Amino acid sequence: MMRLNNISLLTERITERDKYPFNIPAIASLKSLRISSRVCFFVGENGTGKSTLLEAIASHYGFGLEGGNRNFLQAPQIV
Repeated sequence: MMRLNNISLLTERITERDKYPFNIPAIASLKSLRISSRVCFFVGENGTGKSTLLEAIASHYGFGLEGGNRNFLQAPQIV
């Protein structure tokens, strides 16, 4: 079983720091976040970057941004 131990923002890969999601203060100030337990809570006011950070983690590990497992693929909406 994989375990997430650390989250780091690779600033050298960011080309536009003044654009979303890098202009969110919590994301902009993130250097490294150490995860030391099996359960982690992200707490904060609306708009502080909690969901953005969780979506980035999910994307990195190959999970769908809308939830589910790696085998779940959201069908495109036809309008």
